[in-house]
Amino acid sequence: MTANSETIRSRQNALLKRVRAVASGKERGVLLLEGERLVLDALAAGAALEVVLAEEGQVLPAALEAAPLRRVQAGLLQGLGTLHTEPSVVALAQPPAAVALEDLAAVPGALVLVVAGVADPGNLGALARSAEAAGATAMISLLGGVSPWHPRALRGSMGSLLRLPVVRGLGAEEAMAILTARGWRSVGAATRGGRTWREADWSGPVALWVSGETGEEPEALATLERVTIPMAGSVESLNVTVAASLLLFAAGRTGA
Repeated sequence: MTANSETIRSRQNALLKRVRAVASGKERGVLLLEGERLVLDALAAGAALEVVLAEEGQVLPAALEAAPLRRVQAGLLQGLGTLHTEPSVVALAQPPAAVALEDLAAVPGALVLVVAGVADPGNLGALARSAEAAGATAMISLLGGVSPWHPRALRGSMGSLLRLPVVRGLGAEEAMAILTARGWRSVGAATRGGRTWREADWSGPVALWVSGETGEEPEALATLERVTIPMAGSVESLNVTVAASLLLFAAGRTGA
């Protein structure tokens, strides 16, 4: 379904200006999806697409042809968003419905990833991807970190941020209080000093807390049960996405 049969031929077009505003963070509450694969993932996840932009003459999958589609003159998608290379397709979409922490069921075997202070959108996207792959119930993205709706986070998640329930808008102390009251056991990833990931108790509903790339962590984590990944040599620490991935799979929620 073509939203407008007229091909866009100017960088000053109002729709292209709006896409740039979303990409730069000037317009919030709208997702910028970059690349055909991510747009198709969004459709499969049930996202409501406002508009799909594709270069004129480009052959598209049937699902995109059926979406609200607008064709764009060759070259105009270059530099429109956050990619260095010209994307094949971009789209604007509504974000997934908000999820409340109280809505997450603390049932045996449930696992949530709590992310505190991660500033790099690529890292946040990769964390969501690992959480989904490891069988996590949801991801809690605390205040003070990058938005999970940042275009680079969405792209880095390979669609996981559109499928995995994401809880937003909570500080560390508030999240900790709600998790504890509802029966979640919180475990904090620590560079050293905790039980090894093989010795850790992963039973019951578990909230795995990981902190930002700088190693700084909220005060709420000071009293947590700690889990550590033993490292050889003189390595100081692992990248947050690598460490979280190892611990998420150590929790054993994939059923494998």
